[in-house]
Amino acid sequence: MQLIEVGSARADKAGRFDGALKVAEHPDGSPVEIPVTIVRGAKDGPVMWMHACVHGDEYCGTFNVHSFVRSLDPAEMTGTVIALPILNITAFRAYHRMSPFEGFNNGDMNRCFPGNPNGGFTEQMAHVVYQHLKKYATHLVDFHTAFTADTRWALYADTGGDVSKGGRLMAEAFGYENTLPTPKGTLVGSAMMSAAADGIPAYIAEAGGLGTSFSMETVKDVTERLRNVARAIGILPGEVTKYEPLTTFSNFHWANAPRGGLFRPSVRTGIQVQEGDVVGTYYNLHGEADGDVTAPASGVVLAYHPGPIIPQGDVLIHIGLNPQTA
Repeated sequence: MQLIEVGSARADKAGRFDGALKVAEHPDGSPVEIPVTIVRGAKDGPVMWMHACVHGDEYCGTFNVHSFVRSLDPAEMTGTVIALPILNITAFRAYHRMSPFEGFNNGDMNRCFPGNPNGGFTEQMAHVVYQHLKKYATHLVDFHTAFTADTRWALYADTGGDVSKGGRLMAEAFGYENTLPTPKGTLVGSAMMSAAADGIPAYIAEAGGLGTSFSMETVKDVTERLRNVARAIGILPGEVTKYEPLTTFSNFHWANAPRGGLFRPSVRTGIQVQEGDVVGTYYNLHGEADGDVTAPASGVVLAYHPGPIIPQGDVLIHIGLNPQTA
């Protein structure tokens, strides 16, 4: 077997191999290292790269990756899983979306790929990660969350040819009903779209909410869906579960809060709204209703701000446009 090496994780035979990848240095010069696990089967085959916590406070993804890796038996695998459960580790430790070491540069790692060795802190981290992803991955799964525990939707890179075919295969095998086939020019700088540009089918699962806003039932469900993806692409044996047909969108619409204040949403994820429907209500400091907020577009609710307060300009609602079941 040819050696697969990501940092100090080195796999030249079947088994599980843990290690760390240096991606940067702290301000004191000490290394910034992220955990890496490689699980390799007895036979060569597809390489499913997965990572989580591109945004540091999206902890559900880390639990998803850990749970899936624990479920794997190298003896029944054909191919390899490369798992990086905590990509943006300085943000992860600070309970922040972005690294506290980011200053004047682009701090959103999901807009920094494929990275820049001469860029800012986050761009340089993305560059180190992406060199390994590009070298080994035949498929990419990237975990994110929105605000609330009921978040449950997905995206795949729909850039044409085998990338679209492979992305759709993963989307159907993972089986989240509400899914965006993501066209070129959307989410530029994400790992998903960067991988697609290099010919790697790529998929994002938005599962659970920020911080502790998720359940272990969600993690258990995601683990089985990941195993189904692994069956679909040939890493695990067994029959592929057929989920319900996907509901896909033409694109999505982010709406920001027009004002700050106490806020109570009146929607949940997965429901359809029409432009003009009430999606939440503001309250003043005396607890009296102080104005409704309406949907800026028609479609499926993918995410919403849970309150209880909302800063002006923060994300209010995320809507998938022109839903169609196919």
